[in-house]
Amino acid sequence: MKGLIEQDKIIQTNNNISESILSLARLSDSIFAFAMALMVIAFDLPEDAKAMTDGDINAFLFSQVKPLGTYVITFILVATYWISHSRQLKYLRRTNETHLWISVGYLMVLFLVPLSNDLVMTFPDNFLVKVWFSLNIAVIGFVSWISWSYATGDRKLVDSDLDEATIRSMKTKALIEPICALISIGVAYLNQELWDYFWVLLFFAYSPLEKYFNKSAELV
Repeated sequence: MKGLIEQDKIIQTNNNISESILSLARLSDSIFAFAMALMVIAFDLPEDAKAMTDGDINAFLFSQVKPLGTYVITFILVATYWISHSRQLKYLRRTNETHLWISVGYLMVLFLVPLSNDLVMTFPDNFLVKVWFSLNIAVIGFVSWISWSYATGDRKLVDSDLDEATIRSMKTKALIEPICALISIGVAYLNQELWDYFWVLLFFAYSPLEKYFNKSAELV
């Protein structure tokens, strides 16, 4: 009888842990979805839209090309972080209060992205705005790295037999965006126009960078 009671307690504990991870996943998905949706609010129609001529409308549409590019880049960056966050959650088997607070901090910084996106679209030629955007993206990645490092330290929150190669690979992937974001600040300092193209280049270079750093992690 005592053994059955102990077994019931273990099952109940595991169920509570699983429910906590599921709740974290649901909260994360909601925040990511809301942040992505909010970014489109930065697009504003002219106040006198009904009085605009075809020429005015065409000029307005062409003026939105650069803000649209900023929106696409930011959306892809957030989507990349969502994929990375989902990968981490897949390996979690339990959580604790410290990890939950790290996750809350991660989501808090992530939710600043719509503001950063709005600032860049409103003040595209301001250096400090671009620094703010880059730092926002960088901090998200570094907090993600901290979260994964904490979860895998001594295998606290993951399977005890999770291989070291997977742990290193996930840590490496978590650092790609934040390191590139910090580099972009130097690019903006040298030439603000190049800052915009840097993020476009990163979009195409991300997959090769990921493969390169994965191979480097395997050699360690």
